[in-house]
Amino acid sequence: MKKKIKIILKKNLANLGSVGSIVQVNSGYAFNYLIPYNFATLATTGRLKHYKMFLNIKQNKLKEIQRKLQVVTEKLNKVAKISIKKKVGNTNHIFGRVSDKEIISNLLYFTGERFDKKNLQIPFIKEIGIYSLDIKLANELKLHIKLQILPVFV
Repeated sequence: MKKKIKIILKKNLANLGSVGSIVQVNSGYAFNYLIPYNFATLATTGRLKHYKMFLNIKQNKLKEIQRKLQVVTEKLNKVAKISIKKKVGNTNHIFGRVSDKEIISNLLYFTGERFDKKNLQIPFIKEIGIYSLDIKLANELKLHIKLQILPVFV
């Protein structure tokens, strides 16, 4: 029996690596602990081929997501500001509040992309004026758009 064998990890292990990584360990450690407790599987040629295929598919999906994020970013950079009209009283206070649905529908109109309200950070708006709207596209990608509230007198 070989001294070291290759295994594919099914779970994150502090000493060995993360899910899906291929590592070499002692055969006793693999057959007596990792494989019976379903922490890893034996890395046969078929499993390695299957693993590489899934890795390739995952990388293609990541590239596609990056490309879509770039297109959405370009569309949002073209939009200088979004204007929303709200009813206002004598003291320039808005009746009600600016809803996320209004902002999402305006973004859909200008960019053609549908955003989720989880992606928007809407400031507290109670008066007319210009506010900064933060749009979170990815973990590291955040854009700022001006949100202008225009008065409609009652």
